[in-house]
Amino acid sequence: MSDRGVLDRSISSLRTIRLPEDEDIFWFRDDLHQPYPISPMGMTTVQKHHAWAYHHASNKVKLPGTKGAHVKIYKGRVYLGFQIITDENEINERLVEFNKNLEYCTDNWNDFYAGYIEEVKSELNVVDCIQADQLKDSQLLEYMKWVNEMNRRNWEIHFTTMYMADAIYFGFEEFCKQKGLEEKEFTVMLRGALDTMATKTDHEMFKLAQLAEELGIGDKLIQEEPASFLVGLKNTPEGSKWLSSLNDFLRYYGNRITAGHLDVYFPTWREDPTPVIVTLKGYIPKLRDGWNIADTKNKLALEREEKIQSFITKLTEEEQQTFSRLLKAAQGVYFFQEDHGFYIDAGSTSRLRYAVLSCGRRLQRYGLLKNADDVFFLNYNDLIDVLTDLAREREIGIYHNMRLVPSLVKERKRDWENVKNEEAPLTLGTVPETMTDPIGVKVFGIIDDIIHPKGEKEKTNKLEGFPGAPGVVEGIARVVNHFDEFASVQTGVVLVCPFTSTAWTPLFPKITAVITDTGGMLTHAAIAAREYGIPAVVGCWNATHSIKDGDRVRVDGDNGIVEIL
Repeated sequence: MSDRGVLDRSISSLRTIRLPEDEDIFWFRDDLHQPYPISPMGMTTVQKHHAWAYHHASNKVKLPGTKGAHVKIYKGRVYLGFQIITDENEINERLVEFNKNLEYCTDNWNDFYAGYIEEVKSELNVVDCIQADQLKDSQLLEYMKWVNEMNRRNWEIHFTTMYMADAIYFGFEEFCKQKGLEEKEFTVMLRGALDTMATKTDHEMFKLAQLAEELGIGDKLIQEEPASFLVGLKNTPEGSKWLSSLNDFLRYYGNRITAGHLDVYFPTWREDPTPVIVTLKGYIPKLRDGWNIADTKNKLALEREEKIQSFITKLTEEEQQTFSRLLKAAQGVYFFQEDHGFYIDAGSTSRLRYAVLSCGRRLQRYGLLKNADDVFFLNYNDLIDVLTDLAREREIGIYHNMRLVPSLVKERKRDWENVKNEEAPLTLGTVPETMTDPIGVKVFGIIDDIIHPKGEKEKTNKLEGFPGAPGVVEGIARVVNHFDEFASVQTGVVLVCPFTSTAWTPLFPKITAVITDTGGMLTHAAIAAREYGIPAVVGCWNATHSIKDGDRVRVDGDNGIVEIL
C-alpha cells in the first residue's frame, strides 16, 4: 500500500484494498461508473450500496457462477473485485433455481420489472414531498438514515432486475447467433421498440428548443453564456414563459448527476442547468435545418420491423414461436437498460445527494462547515455521529464537534485533490487467463485483451473495440474527459470519451458517432448510439490517449474499428 493508502483508509477503513491480503481475487478499476477519485460520502453511501446489492441480488436470483463483485478503494479510485464460485455442486444447485427464475422473467418481464420500479417511484415521490431544511435536528437525523436506506434498497432492486434482464438478453443472443445473426445485427431488432425515460427526456428538450424559436429567443440562447441567458429571461414576458417551461422540465427530468453517477459529490441539472442550455444550443441550428427528433425514431422503427420480418422468414414455425417469445422479453429488457437508470442510477442517487446537502446546510448554519458541500468530505458514519450529537443536545453538539469536523474536512479535501495526480492501475490482484463473467464482458467490456493489456495509454492510429452501434462515418474528433467540457461539443463532431452515462445522453442528437474507452455491448454509450442511429465503437480503452481534438477519424460501428486518418 502506498502513502496514498492513508486517504483510502480515511475515507473507509472497511473498504480499502489491502495488499497482499486482497491479491487472491481479480480487481478491476471501475471507470465506467466512477472515472474520478471517489468522495468519502460517495464511497460510504452509493458505493457501499452498490457492493451490498451485488451480493443481495446474486443470492436472491441464485446467479450460478458468482455471489457478486466486491467494491473497494485504492489510491482514491473504485475497484470491482470479481470472485467466482468454484464448487461445481454449488454452481449446479444455484443453476436449477436461477433457470426457474429466468423462465418466469422471460414470460413475465413487464410485470416483474413494473412491480419493482413502482416501488422505487413511490419512495422517490415521498422523498420529494419532504422539505428537509424545515425538519428539527432529530427529524433530520432520521430522515438522513431513511433516505440512505432507500438508496440501498433501490440498488438491491437495480441488481435483482439487472441480473435477470441480462440473462434474458443472453438467451436472445444465443438463439440469434445459432441462426447466424451477429450481435450488431440482432440489436437492430431491439432498438427503439419502447420509449425510455432517456429518450423521453430528449423529446422534452426538443420541445424546449422549439418553444425558444417560437418565442423568438433562439438567437439569445445560442449567443449568450448559460448563466447570463437565464438571468436575462426574467426581464421579458417571452423569457419568463420559457423559463417556466424549463423549470417544469427540471423538476421532473433534472435529477441527473452530471458526472460519475455513483458519487453523490457531483451536482444535478436541477442545481445547475448549464448542461441543458449547452445542449439546446446545438438543437437550435439543427431545428432551423429541418431536423425533427421524431424522424430518427421513425427510421429506427422501419429498420427494426424490416429486420424482424426478414429474420422470421428463415425460421420454422416452432422456431418462430420461440423467437417471438424471446424477442418480446429482449425488447423489454432493452428498454430497462436505459429506463432504470432514470429512476435508480440518477433518481435515487440525486435524492440521496439532496438529503446530504440538507445536512450540509444545517452544519454550515451551526458553524461546523465553511460551505454546505464540504459535507461530502465526511463519510456517512461521520455525518450520522455529528447529527446524533446535535439531536441530543444542540449547543453541546456544536461545541463538541467544532474541534473534530473542520480539521477532518480540510485534511480530506487536500488529500482528495492530491490523489487526482496519482496513477491507479487498471487491474490488481489475481488476473485470470480469460474473463468468464458475462456481465463483466457485456457491461464493463472486460475482455481478455483488456485484462492482459498492451497498455491502456499506448497510442495507436488504429483502435479496436466492440461494434456498439452499426454504421460507418468519418468526422472530426472532439475528446471530452469531463462533464464540464460538454459546452465544447459542437454539432456534427465525433465524440471521444472515457465513458458515457445517462447525463451524457443529450449530446447524442448533436454528434455523428461515439468512441469510448470503457464499456461493452450493454453499456450506455452503445445503447444510446443505437437509439439515435449513429455508429459507436465502445471499450477501446486507449481512445482518449490515441485520438486528439481535431483529428479526422473513421468510425466503423459494423466491425468495431476506429482509424485516425
